[in-house]
This record gives sequence, C-alpha cells and structure tokens, in this order.
Amino acid sequence: MAQEVRLWEVTPERTLVEVAPGEINREEELEDWLESNISMLDPDLLVIGRQVRTDFHGTIDLLCIDRAGSMVVVELKKAQARREVTAQVLDYASWVKGLGAEEIADIAAKYGGDEDWLATAFLEKFDEELPTTLNADHRSLIVAESMDDDAERIVTYLSDMNVPINMVTVQHFKDRNGREMLAQVFLVEPEQAKEASKSKLSTRPRVDDLFRMAEDSGIGHLFERLREGVRRVLIAYPYLVSMLYQCRTREGKLRAILEVNASRSDNEGMGFTAHATRFGEHLGVDLDRLKALLPTNVQETTSVQQWRGSSDEEKANAVSLEGDFHTVEEVDKFVDGLRRAVVQSAKTV
Repeated sequence: MAQEVRLWEVTPERTLVEVAPGEINREEELEDWLESNISMLDPDLLVIGRQVRTDFHGTIDLLCIDRAGSMVVVELKKAQARREVTAQVLDYASWVKGLGAEEIADIAAKYGGDEDWLATAFLEKFDEELPTTLNADHRSLIVAESMDDDAERIVTYLSDMNVPINMVTVQHFKDRNGREMLAQVFLVEPEQAKEASKSKLSTRPRVDDLFRMAEDSGIGHLFERLREGVRRVLIAYPYLVSMLYQCRTREGKLRAILEVNASRSDNEGMGFTAHATRFGEHLGVDLDRLKALLPTNVQETTSVQQWRGSSDEEKANAVSLEGDFHTVEEVDKFVDGLRRAVVQSAKTV
C-alpha cells in the first residue's frame, strides 16, 4: 500500500503545526507544475513534449527524455489512479518504443519551437551533448494523488516482471499562510524501475562501433569512404548493425533516406537500402537518376513502406532501391553524383 505523507510546519515558537492535505483542482494544474520542474519526479528528466498525440489515438500528457537518451512517458491523474490507467500507459509505451531519432526530434521541435531545440535544451539541462543513440530504452510513470488497490497491484506485478513502469503519488498541501506544497512517494524504488527499462536495445552501437564492425567484416574502407563522402549532405545516425543517413526537409524535419549495413552482405559487398521516394522529394534526385548513381546490381522494392515517419500517402507510394557497393569507385560515383544533384537542386529553389 502506498505510504501516506504527512507534513508539519515548524513555527517561530518552535512548535509543530500539521499542514492539512488538500486536493489538486485541475489535472492541467498538476501538468503545469511538473512541466515547470520535472525534477520533482527525476532530476535527470527533460520535458520534450506536452499533449503528444500517438498513432493509436491517445495523448501523452508529458513526454520526456533522460540523460541516457531514453524516453519517459508521464501520465497524470488529478484524483485516484485506477486499474484502467495501466493499460492506457502501456498503450502509450508501445508507441513510444518505436520512435526513431527523427520523430523524437520532430516532437521536440514542435514543443520547443525550433528544429535544433532538442540538442540545445539537452546540453543546457545535462551539460552533455545529445547522445547519438536515442530511445534505446523507455519507461513509464503514472502520477496521481492516490491509487486504488488494483492499480497498485498491477504496477507492482509489472515491475516485478521487469516491465519499465512505476507509479508516483503526489499529495498537495497548503499551510496557514496559503503557501502550497507538493510531496511525492514512489510505489517502486526509482532505481529498480530504471533498471527494468534496460533492454537489449541498449546495446545499440555508436558510430565508432559500426566502423569497427565494418572493418572486421572487410568492408571498412567502403563504409568509411561513404560516410566521409556524404558528411556535408546527409546526417548519420547509428542503428543496430547499420548506419541510417538522414536528410533535412524544407520544413526542417529530419527524414531517414539511406540505410547502409556495417556487415558484409551475402553478395560479398556493403549492402544498402535507399528510400528513392525521399531522394526525389527532398534532394531532387529522381528515381532514374538515383538508379544511375548506384551500382548496377540495384533492385527496386517497396520495403521502405514501413520506414517510420512516413505518411499514409508516402507509405502507399514509397519505392526503395536495394543493392551492394563492392568497390571504392562505386561509392565515389554515388557520392559525387549526389553532391552535384543537391547543389543543382538548391540552385533551382
């Protein structure tokens, strides 16, 4: 059972007067308070979104990122948290788990009002650069004034099963002078709850790890050549055993456009998947021109339909090109052609 919090004021006469508990008037009020200082829940949290709509028709009250780059869902209830809230939060978490770096950046940009807000705010908050790998882990926090027995039982069970979820009771107090105070009590020890959020995804590599992987596979020279060649055109993001390359749209959003494997392919080369639709839309390189820049073994597929951040229309019409780079000459041909195409496209805007 959640602990009851009681507060006493120490008077000038050195006596104690109990501070009466009260009620939070509105859920939005609690949301305002926590948004203004989320450290009440965890000093290593940064709010990056408020009232964030998911793809499943739900709305996350507060979406946060922690120092490690993990996502944290915060769901607020003004009064008592009931068992239904656990299903609601798990639904939100299932959506958050699939967010990629570009979507996280989009959410943060909308919240902060600037496309570079996330990197700037993260540096100001933690005095560290934004991690290259985001959302390797995620967890959920339910915040309420109280919880019923069913909600407590379910959250405790899920936590024991290493599901990254916790519940916080926040109690409101007002003293004789009208000063308001909040107190919090966690159902599960915070460190225990954080430990449960550590998944296999936490082994996602950094850029250097991918270079070592490619070197060990015998394609390191190709992997590094491509990375250096597109550095001024595309933004690299390490993901599992591949490098995702992203472009910035005219609206300032980041969109994954090319995936390059760090391990040798079955065809004894460096495998890639190019999002041809986005190459045409965002870089001015149409399908035929892209085919001409890539190795002759390239094949047209529709595998990019599931790339995250796609609209329904884009998913329905998306085309990708898959193949392998085998030589430095093939990499250089692609890089040089891409650079020229981007410069030409910029001149026509």
